[in-house]
Amino acid sequence: MFYSEDKIEIADWALRESLHLGAQNARVELSCIDNLTVQCEDTDVSTLQQSSGCGLVFRLFVDGRYGTCSTNRLEKNELTDLIRNGIACTRLLTPDADRTLPDPSRYYRAENLAQNEREILDLQSYKPNNPDIDAVQMACQVARPIIGQDPRLIHLSTYLASRGGWQYIVDSQDFRGLLLASNSVAYSTASMRDKGDSRPSDSWMQYAVSLEDLQPLIGDLGQKVLTAAQQRIGATSVKAGRYDIAIEPTCLMKLLNPMLSAMQDGALHAHRSFLERFNLGEKITSPLLSINDEPQRKGSFSACLFDFEGVATRFTPIIRQGHLCEWFIGTYLGNKMHMTPRISGPNVLCIAPGTQSRQQVLDSLADVILITGFLGGNSNDVTGDFSFGIEGQLYRHGERVRGVAGVNLTGNMLDFWNSLSHVCNDVENLPDGLFPTLFFHDIQIA
Repeated sequence: MFYSEDKIEIADWALRESLHLGAQNARVELSCIDNLTVQCEDTDVSTLQQSSGCGLVFRLFVDGRYGTCSTNRLEKNELTDLIRNGIACTRLLTPDADRTLPDPSRYYRAENLAQNEREILDLQSYKPNNPDIDAVQMACQVARPIIGQDPRLIHLSTYLASRGGWQYIVDSQDFRGLLLASNSVAYSTASMRDKGDSRPSDSWMQYAVSLEDLQPLIGDLGQKVLTAAQQRIGATSVKAGRYDIAIEPTCLMKLLNPMLSAMQDGALHAHRSFLERFNLGEKITSPLLSINDEPQRKGSFSACLFDFEGVATRFTPIIRQGHLCEWFIGTYLGNKMHMTPRISGPNVLCIAPGTQSRQQVLDSLADVILITGFLGGNSNDVTGDFSFGIEGQLYRHGERVRGVAGVNLTGNMLDFWNSLSHVCNDVENLPDGLFPTLFFHDIQIA
């Protein structure tokens, strides 16, 4: 059992107390989280933090009004005062008839919490840390194999973090649900000495659901980040023009986020979405792009049985062969826009892979800029126009030529995603989903 029955009882009591004190409906969210953070500069520990705590969030529906309050104090006498004051404050707010709990028919249901726990563990998105794993030793050992290997190396910084815990949600429509999640990440940055005052750097990350699973993945992390940083030495800009580009999987969310944000209910309601003029089923990207939300995919970092409202998750096509399949519509704004609530947002994004490897595509093209990082920039929610600073590598017929820096990727999101030319087969399991390398044709570089 990975949850506390005593704390579950407090959450159940808090829901009953909320209804007793005057709320017509309520939802109570109990979260218990453990955090561990280690940071090393070369092989020396610079930061070590560990925390553990629980908190309650109340969502109160009172006389047609909606209010929230929260606390990390779980004493019943203090909770009674918090709830009473929260209800009193909620009564001061403007009525909003669109604020409701979800339709109960959409909820995830389990016979009991034991079944709920078995089902979430079966998703393999949670694993408690092995107490015998020394996180400090793990973080500091990243730099040891490469110290002295290259005299141009100034220093290597490693950040290691592990987070795990559980959340219990209960509401006045008889929903009871348990979530379990954990993740561990090792993130290293190497800084190099270049000509003059230039100090190029690059980073590398490894992810796993626990420290135990992360440990074998970071054995060569130092060498990977050193190699990446070495390739930044001598990086220069390229001549402005139109190029074929490739996006590494770890960088892809920078360009996916504006598209996903344009599908959100908040953007649609505020008329700040460049996708607003499209209907479901219309073409918005290259037919090579298919994206699904697969929230119950085993081994995915964000796998879950239900969303933050308690609505059961399911396999959902978002874009199929370039055609828009889904809006992200939650209960509140769905009510306000008179639209049927769908999914409130994606959990595990999965881009359908192609058949070619990255190297095969690189070999088939003349000049390609492989983007390995973004440096600032912005995107216009209404028009879809964007400009992002980029860094990466220039390839010619599959061979690396040199590093690229000091240039911008510019264009319009709709034009950009319609320029998708190749989807590779090198899928990486990342916190946001499963992504391959993507290639785009005839993209403006400034």
